[in-house]
Amino acid sequence: MAIHAGPRALVLATFVALSAGFLAGYWLAPREEGIAPSTVTDAPHAVGPEEYGQLGMQSLEAGDFAAAERYFRRATEMAPESGTAHADLAVSLMYQQRWQDAHGELEIAGELSPDTPEVYFLQGVVYRDGFNDTARARDAWERFLAMVPLDSPQAGTVHTWLEGLGDTMGEVQ
Repeated sequence: MAIHAGPRALVLATFVALSAGFLAGYWLAPREEGIAPSTVTDAPHAVGPEEYGQLGMQSLEAGDFAAAERYFRRATEMAPESGTAHADLAVSLMYQQRWQDAHGELEIAGELSPDTPEVYFLQGVVYRDGFNDTARARDAWERFLAMVPLDSPQAGTVHTWLEGLGDTMGEVQ
């Protein structure tokens, strides 16, 4: 019995010491007045908009579009000036077929980052798939094509989509 008492006492003493150290560290850690520890964002372990964007991308890849929306929405709250964050949020909304919401986020992204071709790529999808507006889809995709190399894979995809739209102006020659 004495053989087991030693290790058991050692484990218990270690647990007590670690717990006491944790509590002392927690209570002695510096805090800003009036701010709860969980809301301090300048800590080295704080999660910023880039990390929320990465978590959102992982959620998209896993097919969890509601979680992706939450992560991307948090990124837009933390960095409202980021066109990329708004475009990413739009993608999660598109997967949920929330076309009007996605359109609104892409409008913001376009205002913040008018030189970002992906915004117009995504706008074309929203116009075509969400609003059944082939003329506006064509306009968005033509703007996209004017911004990317013509031999890029995305340009090839958009050319195929444009061909699939047909001639919205009629067969006037």
